[in-house]
Amino acid sequence: MYVSKRLMNTMAASPNERRKSKTREDIIDTAHRMIIQGGLERLSLRALADGIDYSPAALYRYFDSKNDLIDSVRDRCFSRLNAYILRRVQSCVTAAEQLFQGGLAYIEYAAQHPADYHLMFQLEPSHVTRLENRDTTMQALIAIIQTGIETGEFKPREGYSSRTIAYHCWVTVHGLAMLQTTILQDEVKDVQIMSHQILKAVINGFT
Repeated sequence: MYVSKRLMNTMAASPNERRKSKTREDIIDTAHRMIIQGGLERLSLRALADGIDYSPAALYRYFDSKNDLIDSVRDRCFSRLNAYILRRVQSCVTAAEQLFQGGLAYIEYAAQHPADYHLMFQLEPSHVTRLENRDTTMQALIAIIQTGIETGEFKPREGYSSRTIAYHCWVTVHGLAMLQTTILQDEVKDVQIMSHQILKAVINGFT
């Protein structure tokens, strides 16, 4: 069974540390709901404190600033996206099927959680987008591709490394996800049909 690093740390913590962690998670939950309901412009530390019956000053025990809190919400969104993709690819047998189902999961998650998706990718880069979340996804993607190359399932052209293929796949699904959550949001079904066709064509290009 997969156990996240965050869960392992929580299990090893003292009762006081678990209480602090629970309070911190409650703050993130409330901030996330406020962003979903009203956007970033509606999020204020005072309104957040009122929502959880906490003093604004006490919030700084857990977060250095409003931006630090927003980063924590983004971190949670990235973790949920990664988990959603992982669940989808775990039962796949071939590398090509893993790429296909992982790509569809990425696009579906964006369609189901557009506010989260925009929060993750439409703000300025931060430590959240540079560290574990991005690396976890990219390394998993590269591992799938490398396995496909080693088994002969994928036959990339000369100079097209597993990392290049990984970015090729990411650019494809990110573009489709962004289109369906912005200017094509009234054509989600059409985008989903096109996503199947485009992903199949991209992956076939590697085989």
